[in-house]
Amino acid sequence: MDYIIGIFFLLAAIFAIYKIKMFGTKGISKQWFIIAFAVKVILAAIMFSMYSRNIEVRKNADIFRYYKDSKVISNTLKSNPANYFKLMLGYDNQNSDLLPYYKSMNNWEYSNNNQLFSNNRLIIRFLAFINIFTFGSYFADIVIAIFLSFMGLFWIFRFYNYHIDNRKWIIFAIVFFFPSIAFWSSGILKESLLFFALGLLLNCGNYALKKQKPILRTIIVFIALSIIFNIKAFVFFILLPPLIAYLWNKFKPGRRTIIPYFILSFIAFSFASESSKIIDTGVFDLLINKQLDFTEVAINTKANSLISPILFNVTPLSVVLNSPIALINTLFRPMLWETTNLQMTAAAMENLLLLILIFLIVIFPSKNVNNKNLFWFGLVFSLSYMVIIGLSTPVLGALSRYRVPALLFLLLSLVQLIEIDRIVELFKKNTK
Repeated sequence: MDYIIGIFFLLAAIFAIYKIKMFGTKGISKQWFIIAFAVKVILAAIMFSMYSRNIEVRKNADIFRYYKDSKVISNTLKSNPANYFKLMLGYDNQNSDLLPYYKSMNNWEYSNNNQLFSNNRLIIRFLAFINIFTFGSYFADIVIAIFLSFMGLFWIFRFYNYHIDNRKWIIFAIVFFFPSIAFWSSGILKESLLFFALGLLLNCGNYALKKQKPILRTIIVFIALSIIFNIKAFVFFILLPPLIAYLWNKFKPGRRTIIPYFILSFIAFSFASESSKIIDTGVFDLLINKQLDFTEVAINTKANSLISPILFNVTPLSVVLNSPIALINTLFRPMLWETTNLQMTAAAMENLLLLILIFLIVIFPSKNVNNKNLFWFGLVFSLSYMVIIGLSTPVLGALSRYRVPALLFLLLSLVQLIEIDRIVELFKKNTK
C-alpha cells in the first residue's frame, strides 16, 4: 500500500509539472523539466538504497530519522487530537502529558544543542502534517519533498535566467544536474526544504520588486525567511547582509556595486565579533561548540572522513586567518587521494569539476559581468556560508552535503565570469 500511494503522488507531481504553466521557459521545452524531476526521483531511489544497506546505517540516516519522529506526532492525531496540535504548534510545551511523545522522538531535543546551525523540529512537524494527506506513506513523503525542492530550484533557475543573458542552458544544467546539488536535494532532508524556501524568497521577491502584487508577495518573502530561520538559523543570518546589499544596489545603484556588500558584511562580522557581550554564547563560541560536537559524534560513529579540526580561537583575527583553510576544505576536499569509499570518490570528482571551472575562468575570462549585483549577492552569500561550515564541520562527508546551497549560488556567480561564446567557437572550430 505504501508503494501504491507513493506512485499516485509521483504521477500527480509529473502531471502537475506538465500541466502547470509556470513550469516552463522560453527556449527550454517542458519535457526537460520533467526529465529534471525524473532525475531527482532516480537519485532519491539511489539515496534510499544507500542508506538501507544495513540496520546500523539506516538507524543513523537523516532520511529515516525525521520520518520516524514525524510518525510519533501524526499518530497522535487519532489518539489525542489536542496533543497533536500542541506538538505541531509548540503550545504548552512544558505539559507533562507531552513528555512521553518527546521521549519517543530521538531527534526532537537534538535541535536544542545548537539551534544556530540546525533545528530538526520544522522538518519533523512538516512531515507530521503531510502524513495526514499521504496516510503516513514514506514514499509519498519523499515525492512531496522532491517536488518542493524541485519547485524551489525552478524558481532559482527562473530568477537567474531572468537577470542573466545568454546563459539559459548553463544555468539550467547547474541548477538541476550538478551532481551533489541534484542528489542532496532529492530526499527527506532539510536541504530540500531549504531550497524550496530560497527559491520562494527569490521568486516572490523578484515579483514584489516588479510591483506585481507587492504586498502579498512581500508577506510570502517573510514567510520564506521564517522557514529558512527555522531550518538553519545561521543561513538566515548570513543571507541578510547580501540580501540587504542587493536591495541597496537595486534602489540606489552606484558605480561600485561591491561597496554595499563590503559595508554590510563588515557590520555583520563586527556584530559576530562582539556578540558574546550581547548574548549568552557568542557566535564564535557557537562555532567552536559545533565543531566539538561534530568531532565527538564522528569519533563515536567511527566516521571514515573525519579530518583534523581547524584550531581557532574566539577572536576576529583567528577566525579571519583560518577562513581560507575552511574555504579550501569546503570547496576542494576530499581530493581523489583522500577517498575511502564510492561516495567520497564521487565528491572528489565533483571537486575536480570545480577546479576545471576555475581553470576556465582563468583561460576564458569574461570581458564584463552580466549582472554585477547578482554576482556579488551569490558570491558573498556562498563564501560566507562555506567559511562557517568549513570552520565547524571536520567531516568531509558532511561537508559535501552541507555545502550544496552555497555551492549552487557560487556556481551561478562564477559562470558569469566565463566567456562562453569563446569556448563554443573553439569547440566548433576543433570539431570541423
